[in-house]
Parts: sequence; structure tokens; C-alpha cells
Amino acid sequence: MKPFFTILAFFSLLNLYHCDLIGSKIVKLLTKKFETEDKVFKSNPVFIGSDEKREKILISLSEVTTASEPTDIQFPPNEPRFMFIAEKKGDLILFDRKDQKKRIVISIPVTSGSELGLLGLAFHPNYPTEPLVYLNYTNEVNGNESSIISEWKVSSPSDFANFKIGNERILLQVGQPYPNHNAGQLAFGKDKMLYIGFGDGGLRGDPKKNGQNKKTILGSVLRIDPKADVINNKPYTIPSDNPFINDSTYLPEMFAIGLRNPWRYSFAPDGRLLMADVGQDKYEEVDIIEAGKNYGWNITEGNHCYDGKCDLSLYAPPIYEYGREEGQSITGGYVYLGSEIPSLKNKYVFGDFISGRIWAFDLPNGSEQVTNVFTLGKWNVLISTFGRDSQGDVFLGDYQSGKIFKLITKAK
Repeated sequence: MKPFFTILAFFSLLNLYHCDLIGSKIVKLLTKKFETEDKVFKSNPVFIGSDEKREKILISLSEVTTASEPTDIQFPPNEPRFMFIAEKKGDLILFDRKDQKKRIVISIPVTSGSELGLLGLAFHPNYPTEPLVYLNYTNEVNGNESSIISEWKVSSPSDFANFKIGNERILLQVGQPYPNHNAGQLAFGKDKMLYIGFGDGGLRGDPKKNGQNKKTILGSVLRIDPKADVINNKPYTIPSDNPFINDSTYLPEMFAIGLRNPWRYSFAPDGRLLMADVGQDKYEEVDIIEAGKNYGWNITEGNHCYDGKCDLSLYAPPIYEYGREEGQSITGGYVYLGSEIPSLKNKYVFGDFISGRIWAFDLPNGSEQVTNVFTLGKWNVLISTFGRDSQGDVFLGDYQSGKIFKLITKAK
């Protein structure tokens, strides 16, 4: 009976979510090491469950390089030769695809327990004319774990053998009550504004109701101009056409709200923001994020009421969702623009971290539901991130092995 009472006491502590310190420690304690069923990589996918009936796009995964717990893959604008890989524990890796050499550009001090760490990288849209990069990472600030969004100056921006970053300028610091649901992506839109997705702050079910809180950055997408606002003495400028700029009930940085954990997002060629939001118990979702919309969390999960009855018409629905029979943690990807896999051209590619499944679909003209999904198979990888170079080729990172793969056509 003793183990039973130990478990009972443990979950009694879990209910004390109002105590951030206890909740944070419990989340870290619960964090497990994820592994695929077969740790040895196999070059051929399998098709199981619902994927057996779907139309298949046959691909192979070609190993490019390795890292340690990769969280992001990025390329400088118009420069497919050089791949940058963010590692969870704080190293930013530069890999020269031509010379097959890699090195650590910088090691960022981070807190990396649970879902914390170095999580995102973005190049300024005018790079290298404006030699700036942006990082999203977590570290302690005055004793509290916080997400930090900062701008770094690049020296030798076109000489990658001597590429260095330094002179950090912090744009934003956001306290994280718990060490999970931190999101971590950074991306510039066609408007050259910086979009920053934040999770709800963590723990089960969004106990602090951050997803629907108009006055907290957590659980929302921000849209900012990273240029300093000298007049208002702010490290960034709030665009004058932000959707809530004249609504004092919202923070003016907000672009959209109602998100749980937007793990990886990207912009489609037509400028639409494609965001994968990790679900709680039943549904994973892909959203097209539009200005001023509320995506429902924690009132909704996917296109369903999360806990009890709700009015779904009040919230923007996802364009696609899948349930636990297919996966447990969605990883957002990119629209494939390459030439090597013609059947994948112009399709949005995404996957699931836990199940290792990869799918693709054609984007709808508007925000209607996607019904036709293609399968690229189930692979024995933990898909932590995708990347796309300027030639339109898509890459993925395996959190388990650290291997970075390129999606290529399957040899016949």
C-alpha cells in the first residue's frame, strides 16, 4: 500500500498548481526521456493506421549532419550552403554543407530542464545588409525562469568562416511560471515584422488561464518591429497596424490569442502564418493565424470544447486536427518549394514528435478545413523541428539521435 500513498501524495502536490515553485519542480520531475520504439534509424518508413488508407508521397531521409537535441534549423536568406542549428542546451551550430565542416558559433547560457533551452533563431529579413540575428532562449532572470528574445549583431556576415555574433540587445523578457509550454519560434513575415509565439506558461490545462488573458503575453502571438522605439523608450516598436493597437483591453503587441504551445510555425509563400499548436489530451492542430483572432485555448482544444460545453463559433477553428491515435505532439513545418520531390511541391509538410509520422497537405484558399492529407510515412525519429533553405528543400531534426535529415525523393 505504501506506493499507492506515495502516488496519492504526489498528485495532491500536482493539484497545487497555484504554487509556481511546486508546480515547476513537479513538471521537471515528470519530464521523461523520449525514445522511439526502435532506436536504430531505418531508411524506409512504415504506414500504419489511418495512413494505410491515405495517398502516399514516397520519400527518403538523407542524413546531412548531426547535433545534440536540435530545436531549430535555419538558413540565412539566399544562402542554402550554410545551415544553423540551435541545440537545446545553448550551442548555436554552423554547418558548411559544401565543406562538411561545423563549428559552435556561440554558447548561450540557458536553463534547459523540461522544455526550456535555446529554442529559436531568425535572421533579419534584410540580412546581410542588416547583419542581425534574433534568438529565443530561456534563462534565470532575478531568480525566475524567463523567455528572452534578443537581437545580436553579426560580424563578417558574408564570411561564414569568420561569422560571429555578439553585442546582445534584449528586446523582451517574459517570466515563465512553469518549465513547459514555452514555444520558442521566431519568424519574420513578408511585412518584415517579427512574429513571436508564446505558450500558455505550462502545467496541465492552463491553470492560470493565460490563453484567454488579454493582458498577458503568454498564450499569444506577438507582432513587433525589432527597431527600438526611442520616443517611448522601448527596445522594440509596436506596429501601428497591429489589430489591438486601439483596444486598451489587450496588450498592443498582441497579434492573436488563445494558444497552448505553438511549437514551430512558418509563413506560406502567400504570406499566411501557419502555426502548429500542441494539444492537451485529445487533439493536435494546425492553424492559419489571422490578425485579431482568438484560437480558443483553454476553452477549446482543436475544434472541440476542452472541458464541458462552449460556443465554438466564438473561436477561430484550426484548418486541420488529428487525434491521439495518430500522434501526441505536433511539430510544425514548412511549405515544400523544392524541385527534388515534385509530388510534394507547394504542400505544407509537418509531423509528430512522438509518433514520428510525417504528413503533407495542400493549403486551402481561405481558412476552411483540410480534408485531404497525404502521408510520407512513420519514421523512427523524434521530430523536434523542421527547416527550409532558400532553394525550398525541407529538413528535419531528430531529437533522439541529433541527426539532421533532408527530405529527398525515394529511389526506385
